[in-house]
Amino acid sequence: MKPLINNTGIALVTALMLTLISLTIVMYLMTMITTGIKQSGANKRYKTALEAAYGSTELVTNEILPTIFSTTFASQSINPTIPLGGLYSASLHFASNTDACLMEKLTKSSSQWTCNKTNEPKESPDFKITLNSASSDSFTVYTKIVETICSDKRAYPTGKCTGSDLSGVDLDGGQGTTGSATGISVKAMPAVYRIEVRGEKTTNPVEKSQLSVLYAY
Repeated sequence: MKPLINNTGIALVTALMLTLISLTIVMYLMTMITTGIKQSGANKRYKTALEAAYGSTELVTNEILPTIFSTTFASQSINPTIPLGGLYSASLHFASNTDACLMEKLTKSSSQWTCNKTNEPKESPDFKITLNSASSDSFTVYTKIVETICSDKRAYPTGKCTGSDLSGVDLDGGQGTTGSATGISVKAMPAVYRIEVRGEKTTNPVEKSQLSVLYAY
């Protein structure tokens, strides 16, 4: 007696299984490609906001704050002198109440502050800088001093918070580190400031980046 063997439809089942496997692979590849495109776009937007934050940080730390130290502190003024115009096409937000608060941050340790103690740079920033771009999209960068450690503990204007020389830059070929040259002495300890910086697209704040900067002067 012969066994009953019925292979009817096996080819169709095999074809359907192979089609299902192929579709699964295609869907996986499409998901990977779509995810990669989204991540690439998000990374590009983040880097643009990050570059805006870096640019504003350089402007504040290399130009604005040194000018305040070398002019305002030297003249024992309470109104900070800010470099505007010229090479700077950025728009700086600097209200009168911010002047007093900024001077307090620059001349007193953070434990003695009476204003603007939050760590969020967008909340009452010390500087608000709008950076224009070649396209219609601009970026707004908020900069805020959130902590100060003074090396000169005397009250301003007798003490300047920083123990560094405020007369300008000395280039002495390294002799200042030994104090052996005539008229050259080792510089005193600088004041240290922790600064929070947040850069974001003006029309879409979701595209943002944030930096924490340690600045010594």
